[in-house]
Amino acid sequence: MVVYFKEQGEKNTRKVLELCIKRAQEISLGKLVISSTRGKSAELALQMVESTGIELIIVTHSVGFKEADKDEFDPLVRRKLKKKGHKVLTATHLFAGVDRALRKKFGGIYPNDIVATALKMFSPGTKVAFEIAMMAADAGLISTKEWVIAAGGTEKGLDTAFVIRPAHSSNFWDLEFGELICIPSRFAGEE
Repeated sequence: MVVYFKEQGEKNTRKVLELCIKRAQEISLGKLVISSTRGKSAELALQMVESTGIELIIVTHSVGFKEADKDEFDPLVRRKLKKKGHKVLTATHLFAGVDRALRKKFGGIYPNDIVATALKMFSPGTKVAFEIAMMAADAGLISTKEWVIAAGGTEKGLDTAFVIRPAHSSNFWDLEFGELICIPSRFAGEE
């Protein structure tokens, strides 16, 4: 059953993680890929997966995303995650990189922008979930042969989650959608 949230954003984070963990256990998936900019969602996920056997793969903003040479992710949370055997990926975002630099310098729209915008039509978290799963696959942290749960959000926190089989970015169109777990909806809670 898909859960529809009345609003986007951080207030849904705990519920998203509960749904992801429950679904992972129901269908025997061992990996949960989530976005976390500063470490707040990652720290909550770390507490919630304790004793479940689920491995976390946390994908952060790249160093310099907002400010040159600055890593926004809390180093203490990074150490806690690694100590417990979970993985943290800090890398250039799939839909960013050189295309973003060209857009900033020259304006215009580039192929990555078109794909990212199309995914955001479903929700910003949809774009993030697909993006971080492919980033984790590109980094060798998850296999393109395995189904995982990927969760992203809108600005802060988590509000969207999917079961997907990732692809490497060079094979973007091979990503497979399994199921939607939760997403914000304009009609949630209305009669």
